[in-house]
Amino acid sequence: MPEFVSRNARLEWASLFAAEWTRLAGGRADHEFLLDQGLTLVRVVGDRPPADVARQHFENTPEPDQLVRDPETNFTALAAELGLIKAGDRLDQTHIAFAHGIAELCAAVGDGYGDSASVSAGQHIRALYGPL
Repeated sequence: MPEFVSRNARLEWASLFAAEWTRLAGGRADHEFLLDQGLTLVRVVGDRPPADVARQHFENTPEPDQLVRDPETNFTALAAELGLIKAGDRLDQTHIAFAHGIAELCAAVGDGYGDSASVSAGQHIRALYGPL
């Protein structure tokens, strides 16, 4: 009979997997996707250290750029859509800092949601749109 692993232990393993993968990607990764990947992988290779699995997964991802977090691209597209800049122009550092500030304000609201056994909405927002 397989050994029982609690939901919290699986989530912790998946979080460690996602954190190591993100570190390997220089902080630029889609944390939500990687957390889901970790929750899938823990059922198969959860007896191995999550950092080891993350390294192997990172090295064997055919196009790791597909999993890279790039909030500035999202900010730039939104600014162009709203007419703040012309399509194809880049945001300056003041605009980017402002966008990260908005993300932090939203994340502060999200900090009050969720339970202590999982990532809060605020942590998730910071992972996606906070500074690298």
